[in-house]
This record gives sequence, C-alpha cells and structure tokens, in this order.
Amino acid sequence: MPPPPNDIEKILSQLRKDFSSRDGFENHTFKTPQKTYSLIKIVLGEGNRLKALISAGIHGDEPGGVETLCSLPESEYAFSNDWELTLLPCLNPYGYEHGIRENHDGKDLNRLFKHVSPPYEVEFAQSVFEKKYDVAIELHEDDMSSGYYLYQQCTNPKDVHLGRKILNAVKSHMPINMDKEIDGCAAEQGIIVQNTDHDSMDWWPMALYAISKGTRVCLTLETATEYQMETRVKAHSAAINTALKYFSENL
Repeated sequence: MPPPPNDIEKILSQLRKDFSSRDGFENHTFKTPQKTYSLIKIVLGEGNRLKALISAGIHGDEPGGVETLCSLPESEYAFSNDWELTLLPCLNPYGYEHGIRENHDGKDLNRLFKHVSPPYEVEFAQSVFEKKYDVAIELHEDDMSSGYYLYQQCTNPKDVHLGRKILNAVKSHMPINMDKEIDGCAAEQGIIVQNTDHDSMDWWPMALYAISKGTRVCLTLETATEYQMETRVKAHSAAINTALKYFSENL
C-alpha cells in the first residue's frame, strides 16, 4: 500500500501564520509536472552574533523534522538576542506531500550536493551557504532504528563533545540507539563520526556541503519513527535547544 499523504498546505499555512509577518520570511516557488510547490526560508534575528541553519524534510517520508520546525516558536531560542536562525522547514515538499523519500523526479536530494547540475531544491538549499554558520542542524528520521542517534562533523576539536551533550538531553524523551553499527556505519553510543576523505567521495549529503562552506559544526539528527510524533518532536526540540545553548555559552 502507498504511504499516507501528508498535508503540505496545512504545514505551509502554519508557517505563514507564525512567521510571514516577519521580515525574514521568503516563499520561493518551483513547478513540477504535477503542481507548483513552495520552498520556505525563514530568517529570525538577522544580524545577531551567532548563526545557525536548521533544515528538515529533505526526505519526504521523514515528517518529524518538519513538525519540529513548525513548533519552533515555542523554543526558548527561537527569538533570542544571541541567534540568527535560518530555517528551511521542508526542502522536499513533493516528497513530503506523497510520503516518499525522493522528489518528483525520483531523486534522493540528500545525495546531490556535489552534483554539477542539482535539482532546484538542492540549489535552493545551497544558496543559504552564502553565510557561514556556527552550526547547521539537519532533522531526519529512521524507520529502522530502535532509538535516537546522530552524525556529527566538527571543524574544531573542542566541539566533539557536543553530540554527547545532545544525546544526554534527548534520552529523557526517547531511548538512544546503542548499536555498534547504525545505517552501515560504526557508532559509539548513538554517535556516528565519519572520517571519510570527503574530496574523494562521488556524492555529498547536505552536511558535507555545509562543512565545505565553512560551517563549524554540522549535526544530522535522527529520531526513530516507531515512536509517536509528539515524542519525536520533543526529542528533536531537546537536541536543537541543547546545541544552541552550547554555542550561546561557549562562543
């Protein structure tokens, strides 16, 4: 049976209600053979000293991240004086609407950030890296995982403990995946640290593109979809708040 559809118009309506009155709200449209879709970019606190990028929905069958960004106005950091937050709430609206991983052309967008001629959704995401970010946070989900886990890439060795801080905050909401191998990669108590030679890779996910553009820390956060949506949103929200608090207190 096909996956149940997600209501992309409801998500867009919620984002417009919460954010469209602010100067940093942008609505970019693109056409597919099926219909015209919107890609939303929101910048809160433009000009503040710390900069974070938070994105979700690049895989359309991972709605927890999209729901998390819709609940962001409740976060203590959403409108703080420390942070300039750039939000990309749903990078694959076609996939989200149809409950599938890929976009309308059957492309996995998170494999095309090194492509010479990527899809529009990827170009849109790449365009925000005109700025350098202290942290880029990508919200994902895993339907094969028993608990929460994350990937982290750090350009400064002093930040390597951030992933552990995040998981310590998350575990009150969702168990941590303690497997020694997750998604084909070696893991240590819920943290995957990839040491691959990035330049030799044929393809890049968004995280590696972020690092190549000078982002200090990139976090790819993964909830387990076996839990209720409310639990997944709480887990992601705890992770985001912990990451932002870390930089607020240490930079």
